Amino acid sequence: MRTWRVWCMVVLVAAGCARPPAPPPRDLPRTVAVLPPHNETGGSLPVAGSSLLERYAFDTRPVTVPEVLASEARLQLAYRGFTVVPADVVAQAPDNRPPASAAAAADFAKRAHLDGAALFIDLRRWNPDPPTEPRVVIVDLVVSLVDPSSGRTLWTNQWSTRPIRTVGEATLGAADIAAARAVMEAVLAPLGPER
Repeated sequence: MRTWRVWCMVVLVAAGCARPPAPPPRDLPRTVAVLPPHNETGGSLPVAGSSLLERYAFDTRPVTVPEVLASEARLQLAYRGFTVVPADVVAQAPDNRPPASAAAAADFAKRAHLDGAALFIDLRRWNPDPPTEPRVVIVDLVVSLVDPSSGRTLWTNQWSTRPIRTVGEATLGAADIAAARAVMEAVLAPLGPER
């Protein structure tokens, strides 16, 4: 019983120490290029197109969690009134490998001559729990808006390791998509209300 009380106190103290994200600066560029996310999880994280039937019978291109996160980020930014650089323009960058840091993201955007700010997504953890029909996906990621011309980070927000509920999703792929939508909506919400 005493251990339970100590555990509750630790959780409450940790929750009280968490700080809300800093508000974005008022002069934030209204054009944003979403860069390919950096995947630190060590897995390819397929959402669709990885089964034998999808690959050979339907000739489906594999889609991964980082690709879904980038797509959801573009949608959330557009909902908030930003002009989003089209994904195919970003994909034509000379070196289209995902940048591994905010500084590398700024350099990537500068070399590719992308307009406005660049959104860097650093995916640190993505674990469906349980792995077959998940009720939650445990996620840890950081998003940063960087200025390509100066290399400076303009704004950052983090989804610290915690679960996203995906109850009701029948497949792992559907749970991944629902979790990607929820986490991008949450981390980009400080950039303004949906329009």
